[in-house]
Amino acid sequence: MKRILYLIGAALLLLMIGCGKPLSKGADDELIVLAAKEDKTAARTILTRIFSDTLYTPAPEPYYKAKFVKPSDLENVRHHPNLIAISINDDLTNPGTRLVKSILPEESFTNSKNNNPFILTNEPYAKLQTMLVINGNSPESIVSAAEIQGLKIYEKFDEQFIERQSRFLFKRARKEELEQNLFNKHGFSLQIPWGYTVVQDSVETNIFWIGREEPFRWLVFHWEDGMVIQNMNDAEQFSREIPQRIFGHIQYTDYKFNIKPTMFNVWSGWRITGLWESLDASQGGPFIAYTFYDGITDRTYYIHALIFNPGEDKYLLLRQLDIIAHTFYVEDSS
Repeated sequence: MKRILYLIGAALLLLMIGCGKPLSKGADDELIVLAAKEDKTAARTILTRIFSDTLYTPAPEPYYKAKFVKPSDLENVRHHPNLIAISINDDLTNPGTRLVKSILPEESFTNSKNNNPFILTNEPYAKLQTMLVINGNSPESIVSAAEIQGLKIYEKFDEQFIERQSRFLFKRARKEELEQNLFNKHGFSLQIPWGYTVVQDSVETNIFWIGREEPFRWLVFHWEDGMVIQNMNDAEQFSREIPQRIFGHIQYTDYKFNIKPTMFNVWSGWRITGLWESLDASQGGPFIAYTFYDGITDRTYYIHALIFNPGEDKYLLLRQLDIIAHTFYVEDSS
C-alpha cells in the first residue's frame, strides 16, 4: 500500500547519526537542494509544486529560496535547517541518485523509487531540521505525486520553520513585565520579544501598538466592543477602515488584496493580506491582518502586522510578526 508520506524514524537513519546532535544553523527561508547539475531544471519544476507560495511586496518574493549544492558536498551543509536530496532516475552514475541510494536503506530506496517518491524526516543530522528525500523514476511521475502530497510536505517544513523562529524570537529574552501589564490593563496579552517598544497604548482609542526599527516592523492590536462583523463583507469593510483610523496616512491597495476565512488560534475569523501604501510619501509594503470576535471579552479584534523594508527581503520579517501575533491570548482562552 502506498503511504501519503514515509516518516523516517530512527531505524532509517540511526547508522548515519550520532547520539548528540547540534542545533541546525542557516537561513530558515532557504532550501538546500542536493541534486545533479543536469537535473536542476527538473528539480526546480518539482519544488515549485511544493513550495509555490509567493509574497508580493509588491515585487514577488518566494517564501522559500532554493540554493543548489553538489550532492558530494552534503557534509558541508548537513546541519542546515532545510535539506532536500533529489534523484529523478535510476542511473547510478548520476550524483543525485548515488547520494539518495547512500542515504536510504535498500528496501526504502526500492519502494520509494517504484511507489511514493517522497520521504520526509525530522532532525536527521541536527536539531530543528527537516529533510526531504525525493526518489522517483522520472520528473513527470514526481510532479504528479507532488500535486497530491505537496501541501502535506509544505506544512511539515512550515511547522519546523515556526518552531525555529519561535525559539529565535522568544527563548533569549522577552518583555515579561510589559506582557503582564498589558494583560492587567486590557484583558489580553502576547509574548513580546526583546527589542520591541510600545508605540501607542490607549484605552480611549482601543489600540495597543508595538514596533521595532531598522527595518520598521509594526504590530497593532485594535478592538471594539461586541460583534461588529457578521460576514466576509463586514470583515472587508472593517479592515479597509482600520489603516486610516489608526495611522491616518496609510491605506490598503486593491492590488493583491485578499480576504479569506481562517482560524486564528482558537478563534474563527478572517485573514487579510495585501499591500499598504502611504498617502503622504512614496512608501509601502506587505501586511497581514486578522479579525475575529472573542466571546470571553465580548470584543471584535483586529490584529495588523506590516513592515517597511525597501529594496530588501521582507518575507522573514513579516512571518516573524505573524508568529508574534499568534501568541495572542485573552482570559481563559488557553
